Amino acid sequence: MSRANLWRAALAAAALVAPACGGGGDDGDDDDDDPIDVSDLTYAPCDQAEHVGGFEIVLGDGFTAVQGQVFDAVTPSRVVETLSTSGECAWVRAPARVCDPACTGGQICGLDETCVAAPVAQDVGTVTVDGLLAAVEMAPRAPAFFYSFTGTLPHPGFAAGAGMRLDAPGLSLLGWGIEPLEIAATTLEVESGQAVEVTWTAPADAGPAKVELSLNVNGHGLVGSHVECVVDDTGSFTIPEPLVTSLLADGLSGFPTLTVRRTTTDSADVTAGCVELDVESSVTIDVTIPGLESCSDDGDCTPPETCQGDLTCG
Repeated sequence: MSRANLWRAALAAAALVAPACGGGGDDGDDDDDDPIDVSDLTYAPCDQAEHVGGFEIVLGDGFTAVQGQVFDAVTPSRVVETLSTSGECAWVRAPARVCDPACTGGQICGLDETCVAAPVAQDVGTVTVDGLLAAVEMAPRAPAFFYSFTGTLPHPGFAAGAGMRLDAPGLSLLGWGIEPLEIAATTLEVESGQAVEVTWTAPADAGPAKVELSLNVNGHGLVGSHVECVVDDTGSFTIPEPLVTSLLADGLSGFPTLTVRRTTTDSADVTAGCVELDVESSVTIDVTIPGLESCSDDGDCTPPETCQGDLTCG
């Protein structure tokens, strides 16, 4: 299923990209001093079954980073199945795909449980980003072709509300200057039979950004399910009780978390699938669950309990 050679050739061809509804088709030649028009930008992520990578402009804790990687095929483990939904939220699970006979070197178990070639990172040419507070240009670096800007970028690396555009040969994606995400709480209690209220500081202007929430209570266990929500950036949201109860009943492991992510997301179709540009700021907070004691080693547990393989005392 590897498409390395086809990808390299297709990038040089005209009309590689079919613009997504998020506005990824804006590849006009704006003057460097003119604002980048992002009036058509909406929250438009790739479908997981088509997602082959992309780029991130990350507003971190004390730094702004620009990075990304694009593959020649979809990574099957990224494609989850939906178990149930409620409003803006879904309870999802990463299926345990098993291929028989087992896959050999250089292969992985695909979506249809047949062996396929493992995705290979691609050289998509020189990548530039306009609209930041410094010029950003990233050249491909073999063999991993992981793009990362190593120059000097102030922090924050962009102004709030600024339009941004990422360009590569045959590819153009839009972004927007979000505000840093701020959450006062450092822990969050989650309990079966109760909805979970999440609050954060609402921005002065939400623009085209959304907030993604991911509640994961079994990151160190055998069950890869979690609850994910995509909501308006209003400063608060309540994760529905039925999904919370179902998630907790599916299994627990140590150090559960809730990740809250403010992001604008644009996408575009390419030969191999779909690529994204995310402009994001995220906060991960610890989750406490009645009866669950997390541990890194036996010293974190009350004797005679010891630290188990799933990082819980038992």
